Amino acid sequence: MNTKNKLIALLAIATLISIVNASVFVYYPITLTISPQQPPVIFQKGDNADKPDLWGNTISVIIGDEGTSLSISIHPTLQRNYYYNISMIVNQDSSNAYYIKFRVTSPITDSRVSVAYLVLNNDGTQYLIDLKSGNLQPSDWITLSGSEKYRVDLYIELKDYTGSPSSIEVKLDLIITTTSTTETPPSVPPT
Repeated sequence: MNTKNKLIALLAIATLISIVNASVFVYYPITLTISPQQPPVIFQKGDNADKPDLWGNTISVIIGDEGTSLSISIHPTLQRNYYYNISMIVNQDSSNAYYIKFRVTSPITDSRVSVAYLVLNNDGTQYLIDLKSGNLQPSDWITLSGSEKYRVDLYIELKDYTGSPSSIEVKLDLIITTTSTTETPPSVPPT
């Protein structure tokens, strides 16, 4: 038998083996029960939501999806701007603590903004979330005890108000978990 015939015979045997292996399928049943719940941690409007901003504008705060989404629109000017008590992060569950972090998914890259923070406050405890950094923040989980609230403020240092585009957008996720873990939350959807 020459080399060509041996190669053809080997290919035929390999094909038969792969066909035989592929003809066996085993199915194990899995049942997944999904029981939707009211969200335990929600956004609420702060005392200065929808109040006057500069030049007759409004500090626009829109809460959507049963308190699980937040949209804020502000109109800062040059230098330092502090927007106080524009939203709240509230634990509605009086019996359980939850742990939160933020992931800035679309950070501010516009050169007109020199500093930008989402500021969380609760009875003297303060966390700064850098809106110019795409990192997961803060380094440790923030504990949100039963029925606890954190006030949400914004701090923006603007060095120029001209340029294009005129509006600057930043996007971030509030990440909530039931345990203070050292695990890094996966990006959504998990990859």
